[in-house]
Amino acid sequence: MTTQPRYSIVIPTYNRASSVEHTLAGCFAQSFKNFEIVVVDDGSSDDTLAVLEKIADPRLVIVAQENAGPAAARNHGMRKARGQYIAFLDSDDVWYPDFLKQAEDAYSEDPNQVLYGQIIVDRGVGKYWVKPDIAIEKDESIYDYLYVKGCFIQTSTMIIPSALSDTVSWDETVTFGDNDQFAIDCWQTGTPFRMLEKPMTLYADVISADALSQLPIFDGSSEKYTNFFSWMETQREQMSEQAWHGFRARFESVGLARSAPLKSFKLLLAARKAQAMSTKGIVRQLVQNHAPRFYRRLVDQYVRFRGDPLSTFDS
Repeated sequence: MTTQPRYSIVIPTYNRASSVEHTLAGCFAQSFKNFEIVVVDDGSSDDTLAVLEKIADPRLVIVAQENAGPAAARNHGMRKARGQYIAFLDSDDVWYPDFLKQAEDAYSEDPNQVLYGQIIVDRGVGKYWVKPDIAIEKDESIYDYLYVKGCFIQTSTMIIPSALSDTVSWDETVTFGDNDQFAIDCWQTGTPFRMLEKPMTLYADVISADALSQLPIFDGSSEKYTNFFSWMETQREQMSEQAWHGFRARFESVGLARSAPLKSFKLLLAARKAQAMSTKGIVRQLVQNHAPRFYRRLVDQYVRFRGDPLSTFDS
């Protein structure tokens, strides 16, 4: 491609030979066609690179690096990106065909904003749900949005103006929670956030021991999970008391539940006192902390009976 693409889609991947083609098919099927795809293979030991190299499309740029983690891969992809806007997509998630068109409509109204969207959560139970329920409000603190309201800004829905990559990057010391770190750092620049109107990202949340998002289930005391807390300490002065206690209850209490259950419970009580978590929320968090796999099965059953069929999101 000789002309500057409108969008650069940055996809980090590690040992995703079984899913990366499906992710890329969703990109190539976009109704808005002016884009490039920068896939950064993060030292895969399977056939991911071989799968990628078989795809003959001039919009696909393949970059290989030694294993350094998804944050480093995304940073590498941002450095290679040539687009006016940078969109992020994980290699086991899939966009609906009008994802970039919806973004283009939003940028035609305001070219300087961070976009994000709702996700359609696939838990492997045949039904689906959408989150977050509400958008961040104008002038609302992102900390309150994330840690008091318990909302979520998922990586595969985020798009930023490329100029923002000169000042904001993915913190390579953060493993779990990197989506929060990046969103917070973008928000700190004063760039307005906007949630897209329709959910157009299918998010893979099928249980898997190698998924970083599921560290609370498999390894809630590991450094990969807890290194996020050190980064959040640097944010404390900018957070409301509600947000700080909400964060600690939703995240720190998880790893402490087995090693220091009393301390974990005190974090939940502090969140309740600060009105960052309801009594119902505390009960839910207690079950999640002490019986994460049981909690997972409960939620799966709830989604199976109360969720929506995938066809709901096709219109």
